[in-house]
Amino acid sequence: MTGLMRNWKTRLLIDGAAQESLHVGGFRLECTRYERCDTALIRVIVEDKAVLRRVVENRSGFERPDVRLQVAQGSNEWTTVFHGVLDALSKGSGKSLFVLECRDYMAFLLDTRLASSWSNHTALELVQNAVQHAGLDFQTDIGSADTETATYCGQFWQLEHRRLSAITQHRYQTAFDIAFSLSRDHGYECHAAGKTIHIHAPYAVGEGGTRLFSPVGVSVQAFRHDLGLTRNVVVGVQSWDSRQRARSEVFFDGQNFSSQMPDANAALYTFRAPGQRMDEIRRLAKGKYRRIVSHAVEARLSLPAVTGLAPRHFMTLDEGLFDEARTLSVDSVTHSFDPAHGYRQDVTLRDRVF
Repeated sequence: MTGLMRNWKTRLLIDGAAQESLHVGGFRLECTRYERCDTALIRVIVEDKAVLRRVVENRSGFERPDVRLQVAQGSNEWTTVFHGVLDALSKGSGKSLFVLECRDYMAFLLDTRLASSWSNHTALELVQNAVQHAGLDFQTDIGSADTETATYCGQFWQLEHRRLSAITQHRYQTAFDIAFSLSRDHGYECHAAGKTIHIHAPYAVGEGGTRLFSPVGVSVQAFRHDLGLTRNVVVGVQSWDSRQRARSEVFFDGQNFSSQMPDANAALYTFRAPGQRMDEIRRLAKGKYRRIVSHAVEARLSLPAVTGLAPRHFMTLDEGLFDEARTLSVDSVTHSFDPAHGYRQDVTLRDRVF
């Protein structure tokens, strides 16, 4: 196992070109499917500081250096494990040691402040406008004929704005807020692949290029089974329109919708969404239910690095309370590499409902 962990080589590409005078001395990557940027801390040993100085000189805003970190095992081809932008450069403990602090291209969405209003736009059109405003490419596999995405949204956001002015002033301040909130509310996922922002429905096993990993001889470091989320979970969403004095409420148990309050023994989670239609609060209830029950089963494991392992893929696991192998979703992967200890990955798995 030690040989597998150490039989790796690395290289760093800045603005698409390999930097021969910058040697990777280690890195730590945090990659998740949650609403945040993937981050990288890359330690480099610098032979010529003038090269590093030229890379960062007069680079800021959306003109920051493009950073691509690649790894290879033995004679295999190079595989990109991180692609993003350089945020900051810090001095390490050694004379020639520096640390590159990077984020993926979601950083451009976070750094783009928007103060605009829209009308007659669908959710996908709003996200596309925000992404392109940040200078990124937009891609989706969701068809325009989809009834949920073809519906105009936003026309109810201004309701009760006087009473909720303190909240609405802080809503949708960045392109990141628009992209993730609309994606989440419509049951879709949003992530960056290089300079392209992808919006898609959550993938099941074998869909969207996902892979199923089955590591051998790997033990689970932590396993958690939440009894409160295993059965009888109900999500309630309430909405109201003060102008029309209309109130809507729906409860979702994972199978059916109901207007009746669930039994006392149900684990009830309630949310409020002012100014939403019935079809919208049903969609919100279903999405929140799926995110809540995904925490019923959680496993954490550490293993020698596997090429291609990333969030939104899947892994089989036969430990914990399972009688047989069970497929779980990869929620996050933390990469750790240094010459002394080799290359490892810490993985978090959850049982997501699709």
